[in-house]
Amino acid sequence: MSHRTAAVIVTYEPEFELLSRLIQILTPQVRTIFVVDNASSNIDAWQPMLPAANCSLIKLPSNQGIAAALNRGLDSAQAEAGVEFCAIFDQDSAPSARMIDELEAYQDRLAPRGPIAQIGPYFFEHNRGVFLPFIEFKFGFPRRKRDPGNGTWTTADYLISSGALLSVAALKTVGNMDETLFIDYVDIEWGLRAQAAGFQSYGVFDVRMEHRIGESALQIAGVRLAIHKPLRRYYYYRNALLLCRRRYISVAWKISETVRLAIKFFIFCALSERRAADFQMMTKGIRDGLRGRTGKFDGS
Repeated sequence: MSHRTAAVIVTYEPEFELLSRLIQILTPQVRTIFVVDNASSNIDAWQPMLPAANCSLIKLPSNQGIAAALNRGLDSAQAEAGVEFCAIFDQDSAPSARMIDELEAYQDRLAPRGPIAQIGPYFFEHNRGVFLPFIEFKFGFPRRKRDPGNGTWTTADYLISSGALLSVAALKTVGNMDETLFIDYVDIEWGLRAQAAGFQSYGVFDVRMEHRIGESALQIAGVRLAIHKPLRRYYYYRNALLLCRRRYISVAWKISETVRLAIKFFIFCALSERRAADFQMMTKGIRDGLRGRTGKFDGS
């Protein structure tokens, strides 16, 4: 067990079997686990089954979004004396049995290179059946970095939040997650903000984790795109445009993301099974992003 790392798990209407499996895998690996629940309606069914030791439940009075929930857990983790790292997870993630030790070892190995923001595993996404590449912009273009086959590490501009091992030192300098985004782009924004502050993110190819993004996948010309509920389309488009308004984010990222969003807009309008709802929520997201509206979607 590592006494250097605390884990934060954010839950919302979880399937207890998946949550229980995650807690069982993490319990021998970390100092303590903070489960932060975003006002789940089924909490009375699974709260009594949480382990009594090494696991604390933080109940939020309403659904305050992924960023706010992460921040409540991160604050609690940082209050633990001696905690150097915070490992953050979604409720249905499936890390390996030694993932925390392996990521900590990379933290120690890479520390001489300079301040570290976070280190994360190579991510297998079940709905698309692929390992997701680490992203880094070079010479104005995004590089998608995949396992070269030698089990090494690579630099990245940001990481998928679930499974990332965040440095407490970076959190104290960079700050916590941006709660105004509510959900989506929260991990990207923090990684880019940390990068602007001089902290480097790293991805590790020989540390693996499994997860699902979205509900299913849509295949277009050999490319599989994650399918989300229409409400997530709203946050996706709004928050991307909100980030495009921020000075610490590179022009290259803004151009690349705007082009990518435009392509996806036409794909989902033409091919999504919920194209009318997707169109409505994407256009509302674009409108509110241009207006600078933040926080939880109010239905208008």
